[in-house]
Amino acid sequence: MNRNHSFYLMIIFNLIPVLGVAFYSWSPFEMFWLFWVETFIIALFNTVRVFYSQGKTLDNVQVDEPLKLNWFHAVRYIFGRTFIFLFYSIFIVVFIGFVSNQDEDKVHVFKTILLKNTLFNLAVILMFVTQGLFLIKHFIQNGMYRVSNAKDYPIIFDGRQIVIHIAVIIGSIGSVFFFADSGMKAYTSIWIISIFCGLKLVYEWRIFTSEQDKMHPIYRN
Repeated sequence: MNRNHSFYLMIIFNLIPVLGVAFYSWSPFEMFWLFWVETFIIALFNTVRVFYSQGKTLDNVQVDEPLKLNWFHAVRYIFGRTFIFLFYSIFIVVFIGFVSNQDEDKVHVFKTILLKNTLFNLAVILMFVTQGLFLIKHFIQNGMYRVSNAKDYPIIFDGRQIVIHIAVIIGSIGSVFFFADSGMKAYTSIWIISIFCGLKLVYEWRIFTSEQDKMHPIYRN
């Protein structure tokens, strides 16, 4: 899959939530929470990446050496990411689930968190499948594990976390100032999810291109 195809797919994936909120009454909280859960799912698969990252340079990427296993880095990473996930969950639940959308069904919010939302659960399952395939194709089969370094996966303040945090702040504050008393309250949800998906698209494309650029040409696909 070349870069153009990947970019178009990223646009489609990030446009779907906006269309869902705009035309199919999807909840902004559901989408934020889904992406935050996705962040934790990615962290689980990143733990595998940390564990098997060999940290080779382009000069010795083709040299066959015994596989090193990064036990310490992997355990530290997943414990740290779990704490971050739980900590920032508070912000998403409070600001997106309760503050920004006063009219949203609060019972529905808790049902989603407790995995009693069927559609949400199906989306989570799909994320696990997608991340599993991505791990196999874009980390193992293409040799990314050879040049990947355990230190490439920060425990605190990684880009995805920062994007979500900024989106929460801009989305919640903007909804209050722009739509609360403007007679356009119905557009609040669209504003929130559009800000989030736009920032997320920029981040995801930046990460994708940077990973492709640092790989040896013979492993790029």
